[in-house]
Amino acid sequence: MRIEVARKAYGETTILRDFVLEVAPQESVALLGPSGIGKSTLLRIVAGLDDAYEGRVTGAGRIALAFQEPTLLPWRSVRDNLTITTRCTASQADELLASVGLPQVGDRFPNTLSLGQARRVSLARAFAMRPDTLLLDEPFASLDRDASSKMQALLLDLLRAHPARLILVTHNPAEAARLVTRVLRLGGIPAQIEGDTRFETPVADRDEPTIAAMAAEL
Repeated sequence: MRIEVARKAYGETTILRDFVLEVAPQESVALLGPSGIGKSTLLRIVAGLDDAYEGRVTGAGRIALAFQEPTLLPWRSVRDNLTITTRCTASQADELLASVGLPQVGDRFPNTLSLGQARRVSLARAFAMRPDTLLLDEPFASLDRDASSKMQALLLDLLRAHPARLILVTHNPAEAARLVTRVLRLGGIPAQIEGDTRFETPVADRDEPTIAAMAAEL
């Protein structure tokens, strides 16, 4: 996949200029940088939700996006939130819900779920798309440490079962060191890639000391 943004602006402020990024199939990339730098804007461009820019995105294939807020349909059941938006079958939806640790919630409604549960449903819905490219915008924000750790483990399990290209937006270097093979640090106005770190240690071989050491490099 190749992302080319010649210019993206909000009013008179240019957020991205002459920005080029290539992400290989099944490569996992994290975007780090301060709030407002353009990380979420870049995801929205890749997802096709923002076309008010100069440039193009090619080779992304099927795209699935999970926001920080789960954005579930409150008037439909959890199962319907998967089947209606992705056209997967009810049995496939139930299998995916079970894979994120929620085997009994298909008939419930989103307002009965905790934030952590709703985010698991959002993750299951993203994988129901069978994406070639998975875009995650701070999916672990506001969760306590235990819930965040479980969500990250679920994500890795899902990626092993359903390989996809991953672009993750996060403020947390430890999350990046736990989940991806490449970290891009954005900075400046307009935003540019100021750091590009590729980790040699496979994700599966990273224990907590390794993750802490890698995070310290970012």
